[in-house]
Amino acid sequence: MEKKAFQKIYTKITQITKATCSLQATGVGYDELALVHGRLAQVVKIINDQVTLQVFSGTEGIPTNAEVVFMGHPPVLRVSDDLAGRFLDAYGEPID
Repeated sequence: MEKKAFQKIYTKITQITKATCSLQATGVGYDELALVHGRLAQVVKIINDQVTLQVFSGTEGIPTNAEVVFMGHPPVLRVSDDLAGRFLDAYGEPID
């Protein structure tokens, strides 16, 4: 996933656990994808402006000043006849 113009970028994480990190952010939605220190994550909780992200590959090594880039959309799986009978990974990419 590459960065695009006008994406929301934050650099102050307020809390980090084994699988999640939290930060103050506005204008993001539930299930929205993000990149945290280059790792794919998804919004799992929003309370006021406190947003919690689940980092799919874990949070080990992520600093509190890591760059968080919100992608502006939820996960998307493009489906066509070409995928019939194929095996996909957790990110929807063919693995066969």
